[in-house]
Amino acid sequence: MKTPCLRLRIFLILFLSFFITACLKTPEMPDRSEISTGYDLQEIPVDISLGGLFFLDEQKGWATGNKGVILHTKDGGKNWLVQETGTEMLLVSIFFVNEKLGWAVGDSGLIAHTKDGGLTWGPQGSGVEKDLTHIFFLNEKQGWVTGVKGILLSTDDGGLRWTRVKGDSQMTMNQILFTSADKGWIVAQKGKLLYTENGGKNWALRKIDTVIDLLKIDFVNDKVGWIVGSAGLVLKTVDGGKSWFRQKSGVSSLFAGLSFVDENTGWLVGAGGMVLRTRDGGESWEQQTTGTLQFLTAVHFSDEKRGWITGTKQTLLYTETGGEAPPSENSSEPAVSVLEQENPSS
Repeated sequence: MKTPCLRLRIFLILFLSFFITACLKTPEMPDRSEISTGYDLQEIPVDISLGGLFFLDEQKGWATGNKGVILHTKDGGKNWLVQETGTEMLLVSIFFVNEKLGWAVGDSGLIAHTKDGGLTWGPQGSGVEKDLTHIFFLNEKQGWVTGVKGILLSTDDGGLRWTRVKGDSQMTMNQILFTSADKGWIVAQKGKLLYTENGGKNWALRKIDTVIDLLKIDFVNDKVGWIVGSAGLVLKTVDGGKSWFRQKSGVSSLFAGLSFVDENTGWLVGAGGMVLRTRDGGESWEQQTTGTLQFLTAVHFSDEKRGWITGTKQTLLYTETGGEAPPSENSSEPAVSVLEQENPSS
């Protein structure tokens, strides 16, 4: 049985070695009113940590957390309401295919499903008891779930039946993403990257030059994508994943989430309130002030300006400026990138 402390651990990827718990103390930040930041802290009605984050459009979004909590907004995060799930288990990932049909996954093989936009949630039988890490649906019928110990589940009937995909791997699979009906990706621990080109019927390893845990993946089109992981890892592809090359993030922090809106503009989030933004496709990164030192677990931007970030201890940030802070009254100099800060002579 999990201890109350472990039940507070939050986010989807870290079934590896990191557990972010409400028991851990975070260094105190100055009052937010004294900090120049482009992010507002949105109020949520429960005292939980948040991990899963999904927006269907600029107005409708969901966030998941510990204690079985799912939050929903219909107004772009101005107001968040609790949706009852009937469980106290940690929920780490959530996905909707439209305003009505959605799924969430979490501890001990839990898959929750809604047919009414989250007004009611009910369980679906996963057939496993291990922790699940991520869920993705191609459409109303075809979906996938990843988990620890090599768990990979698929459904072709909206979750009425979940089938375990056979494989020899015991590695933790952290996220699954399909860029088309045929082509999909799974990022996993120890630098393992799986891909399919036939809709998940077969999966193969794509060799990349790292043994660092891969935690999140995002594509902006069928050619250009990024992977982030622990130890400040950022990988990029420009040929649809045939090859991956490393980009310098300028930090050694663990990245828990990423969101790109086009081939140039994207954000990374992670430990210690870290947010990095690029406007040149990852060639350089600038650190943004968030006003928090909490662990940031997920990020979603709908365009170059509007974005949301979740984190531990009631952290839900929102920006309408792309994360840019208001101009300082006593300085007109532009923000300096992380790499420029670390290499002043370059």
